[in-house]
Amino acid sequence: MGSCVSKSKAIEPEVKPSLNNTDQFKVDVETKQVNKSNTQISRKNLKQKKPVVDGRIRPEEFSEAPTAIMTDRPKSATDVRLISNSLQKHFIFSNLTEGQKFLIIEHMKLYTINSNQIIFEQGTKGSAFFVICTGRVDVIVNGNKVNSLKIGESFGELALLHDTPRSATLKSIINTSFWVLDRKTFRSILEDLNAKNYQENKAFIDSIPLFKILSEPQKESLVHCLSSLKYSVGQKIVNEGDPGELLYIIKEGNVSCTQRSKEIRKMTKGDYFGEQALLYGSVRTATITALDDVLCVALSREELSSCLGASLQQIIYKNSVLMAFEKSELLNKLDKIQTENVINHMEIQSYNHNQIVIPFGTSKKSSFYVIVKGELRSIKSRESAYKVFDVVGDANVIKEIDDVYKDDFIAVGEVDIAHISDSGFFNAIGGDYGQVTNNNEAMKLLKRVQLFRGLTQAQFSNLVNIVKIIEYEDEQVIVEQNNPGDCFFLIKTGKVDIIKDGQVIRSITKNDYFGERSLLFNNFRSASVIANKKVTCWVMYKDEFLQILNEKIRKQLLERIELQDDTIQLNDLAIVKSLGNGMFGNVFLTVHKSKKSLFALKTVDRKKISAYEIEENIMLERKILLQLDHVLIMKLVRTFKDSKRLYFLMEFIRGMDLFDVIRQLDLLKECDARFYIACVFMILEHLHERSIIYRDLKPENMVVDHEGYPKLIDFGTAKFVNGRTYTIVGTPHYMAPEVITGHGYSLSADYWSVGIMLYEFLFGCVPFGEEETNPYSIYEKVQERRLVYPKWVDNKNHVKEFINQLLSKNPASRIGGNFDNLKNNPWFIGFNWDKLMSKELKAPYVPKVSNLDTEIEAAIRNNKNIDDIISRIENKDEVPKNKRHANPPDAWDSEF
Repeated sequence: MGSCVSKSKAIEPEVKPSLNNTDQFKVDVETKQVNKSNTQISRKNLKQKKPVVDGRIRPEEFSEAPTAIMTDRPKSATDVRLISNSLQKHFIFSNLTEGQKFLIIEHMKLYTINSNQIIFEQGTKGSAFFVICTGRVDVIVNGNKVNSLKIGESFGELALLHDTPRSATLKSIINTSFWVLDRKTFRSILEDLNAKNYQENKAFIDSIPLFKILSEPQKESLVHCLSSLKYSVGQKIVNEGDPGELLYIIKEGNVSCTQRSKEIRKMTKGDYFGEQALLYGSVRTATITALDDVLCVALSREELSSCLGASLQQIIYKNSVLMAFEKSELLNKLDKIQTENVINHMEIQSYNHNQIVIPFGTSKKSSFYVIVKGELRSIKSRESAYKVFDVVGDANVIKEIDDVYKDDFIAVGEVDIAHISDSGFFNAIGGDYGQVTNNNEAMKLLKRVQLFRGLTQAQFSNLVNIVKIIEYEDEQVIVEQNNPGDCFFLIKTGKVDIIKDGQVIRSITKNDYFGERSLLFNNFRSASVIANKKVTCWVMYKDEFLQILNEKIRKQLLERIELQDDTIQLNDLAIVKSLGNGMFGNVFLTVHKSKKSLFALKTVDRKKISAYEIEENIMLERKILLQLDHVLIMKLVRTFKDSKRLYFLMEFIRGMDLFDVIRQLDLLKECDARFYIACVFMILEHLHERSIIYRDLKPENMVVDHEGYPKLIDFGTAKFVNGRTYTIVGTPHYMAPEVITGHGYSLSADYWSVGIMLYEFLFGCVPFGEEETNPYSIYEKVQERRLVYPKWVDNKNHVKEFINQLLSKNPASRIGGNFDNLKNNPWFIGFNWDKLMSKELKAPYVPKVSNLDTEIEAAIRNNKNIDDIISRIENKDEVPKNKRHANPPDAWDSEF
């Protein structure tokens, strides 16, 4: 579907005649820039609005070599060797194990074709990969023979990834046979194998007690960091006394564990060894020897720290304290930042067996303790008093209960305790516990109010400071109908009745709110609100509210209110002009006839929906858009439907593609690149918190608005993801390696795309395959990951290290543990994230927007029939013949 700004038609990438991808052009960034001071560079102007690979388009079934005859013949050892040698030439197969390659080979079919027959034609969509078994084949480009292929050579490998048009015609010279693998079979095998491998590795991680305390996202990161290692019979895996850095999990085979040459045990599939290496890097206490062929997955201490953002020991301690806080009725009322502050101020102490941890007579209100390892026993009772994840003394500190411990509490075994003093605790949370937690409750509820979405954390803190708690008695009038409104109410306890013209129309209760529009508008109350028994409310007065918001923020809130009007009907709108069209629909600029507010209207022809079988994609796009409410993301206002089409009423963004903006700016200064990348990170945080992966991040999919801030548009390729997904989707230059190979990917694939964009902002080109237009050649460059920087790049400013992190082949390393770590990267030192969210930072470039007043007035005055205008444009579109593979889902459009 189209975006909500004017855009050119997508240009299909030019394809090269090379089929074997030899003699690839080596990109050298040094040749693209003369020097940093000469910023008159020539960025490429090829705009690719739609993804080159679009998961919404159903691939065609295998239809190549139509005159060939399939022969059901078993493969000889020679056949297997011939196919295997061919597979080694293509990166698509380079990451497969021998077992996986064997399975691929096993599924290849033998086809025989007579001489002088077309195998496939240039420009047709590819569906299969071919390895020549006997005979010869001509390669013909634009009617001219450019090459001949013989036995053992292969062609058509890009078709295994997606159905890009063939770059040449292939024709048999003599009677020829070839082994064929179609895309559907290949993708199915690959997905099944990788899904099974992922589930197995995840089960291994789940089975190790050391990792029990980790969160699911942390465990997911560890799965990404596992590497496979093979050992033959008799090979030493680790040696007693050697330094340890790796944890090993046995995936296949058996090993012997010996100390001083004496066997102490045997281990088999699912067993593990070396876990202490992850915590302490300690020396090996035994020798491990392979008893047969052994396959292990290994996890290094360095990789683990890279993907989790800290050492395992720190993560375990922190997670343990977090779990203990969640169990505490008092500490679980702290917000995320307060909890982080307290944990960061806590000290960890270790105790040996029977050592006194809390002595008799210690003041209970002076400190509290968290048991992160082991347990404490009372000397008097000799019974266990506190176990792991227990918090000791939190109530005494918080309520300042003046008492002392009447016993000594000693360690049972090795014990680790996190503790903090009373003054350290109150300083960490920022003051009085009661006031702080009361504010937390109010802030949590204020963030649910649509009007306030988009405000920064600092602005929410300001709101909380002006909120007052007011109690109302039973039947007391809180708001009276037709009176002017000057305050907003958030119900803390109790219930109120909403009464209009003397009739109770509804009742609302704790955590509900009313009167928010009176903070910005001079409205009269549309109904009365009366307390139903005793009620406590948080109340915010208009005068104080307006004092804490500057004009810019106020304007921003008013704009967001316009986008929350779900009462708009299709006949309230007039079409001003067409903004663009795509494969699935058209986009129009529309104006509300009475309010004169502008919207973009995306229309999708039902005939196209049926022809392309994209009902589920349309439902998914709507579901995703409804989840999103962010100042840097195009907002969905509402959807409509009729017998001809579906409609998405969207925010209209007046501005210019980021693609065009960076061509105006030439090479970006680092401060400008930092601004745009920070905006992208804020967008991704919003998406990824909701388990949404975008999958096609690039400058063309961002629009710089009239204030100079980029907004993300076009969610046709986005999806919800839990665990991994396997569909190849995106634009080749921006696609992560794991997306291309089809081995499975998750949210971290989006951060690779950000790394590509950052490189492009600063150096004027993409890092991999800048000079390539053939998708396969680009994919090869991405897999090679030959990252070259201009000589003038300053090594002291951390940008190279940051780009390297984002473009790490290990997806788990890109974010550096969590989103906070990403924002705290040294490259962002001094950057004001709060001012970014409130749009108070100066933008690098503010587009000049044209005046639309004349066109708007004409549209309202003429009031042409919307259906007539849309139909005229739709009649020009080609709709494929409907060859449905399945019936549409029942009542799939019921929620539109």
